[in-house]
Amino acid sequence: MATHRATRAYVNLSLFQNNLRLIKDIVGSQTKTMAVVKADAYGHGAIECAKAAIDTGADLLGVGVIGEGIELRKQGFELPILVLGGVFIDEIPDLLHYGLSTTISNSSIAQALSKQAQKVGNPAYVHLKIDTGMSRMGVSIDDYMKLLKETTSLPGLQLEGICTHFATADIEDPEYTLKQLELFETALDGFKKTGHPLPLVHCANSSAILQYPQTWKDMIRPGLTLYGALPSSNLASKLNGLIPNSENSLTPVMEWRSKIILLKHVSKGTSLGYGRQFIAQRDSLIATIPVGYADGLPRILSNKMEVIIRGKKAPQVGAICMDFCLIDVSEIPEVNEEDETVIIGKQGNNIISVEEVSKLAQTIPYEILCSIGKRVPRVYIK
Repeated sequence: MATHRATRAYVNLSLFQNNLRLIKDIVGSQTKTMAVVKADAYGHGAIECAKAAIDTGADLLGVGVIGEGIELRKQGFELPILVLGGVFIDEIPDLLHYGLSTTISNSSIAQALSKQAQKVGNPAYVHLKIDTGMSRMGVSIDDYMKLLKETTSLPGLQLEGICTHFATADIEDPEYTLKQLELFETALDGFKKTGHPLPLVHCANSSAILQYPQTWKDMIRPGLTLYGALPSSNLASKLNGLIPNSENSLTPVMEWRSKIILLKHVSKGTSLGYGRQFIAQRDSLIATIPVGYADGLPRILSNKMEVIIRGKKAPQVGAICMDFCLIDVSEIPEVNEEDETVIIGKQGNNIISVEEVSKLAQTIPYEILCSIGKRVPRVYIK
């Protein structure tokens, strides 16, 4: 995608590195850090963010699917890479060829990994995932010991880690998270009784890092916080309590901007856009900007969101289209075509955060960031 497009996402890699340093400082040097760069680093660009993470001392990289790990290997990354989402049997040859690790949740994958590892003469590195209450991936507590014994006895398997994932670590009520942690601790105790040395233990996602220090274990898995956003607003106070220097904080890494491509005067009573969802209640000045739902701007934001132009907020009006949306700039003095328009980010004294946008869209910051499409060029700043 040509980088000369007016609609761009600006990614500040120095801020990304500052966020990673801050998180590493919170947990201390005794705890390893996996930088999670799945989903193209939450829309920020996996290759560039992975480089920045390694330069800042990340110990491992986390990806969601095997293709993401292969892409990193092809770009020359040698750091351990864990496929957090597991693999299918037909993906195992590539997993071994590219030296990737994977989580395992069942016997069939463990056996297939062992068979292929022996065939090619390379070990299969695995992290045993335990389902403590997410009910998504992972072996159940009831079947955990059986899979553990199989994993440690099958030839060709190298048990690198043991892990779980929290379902509610971002909410204020700690009951369910502590219940999950208790189950995980019970599983670890069972592991110790086998006589095998305990591998790398990890369970803390971004929310748990900030809210439950007892989950830090051997390694943490920060994701959204690396990119300067919080999974939920109640974590802000938790973050502030962990930061020794009040001048430091997580900082948003991405700004999403466009430009006005057309200004048009419309009369009172004029309908704007598909479905005539907005009727001008006065003579108005309307700006068209070239960004729409094909770029990842949710259509549900129609007639709800604002942008920043010349340091002032202006409302979006009419239905958001595939390639365009309309902005009422009647209250913006001296507005001109090609003026910069901030969708997410800061201009002057005004800020529009991804958390604010996601709330209006009735979703979460993760989805907004991951949805910013490939045809929006990423411009990297450092």
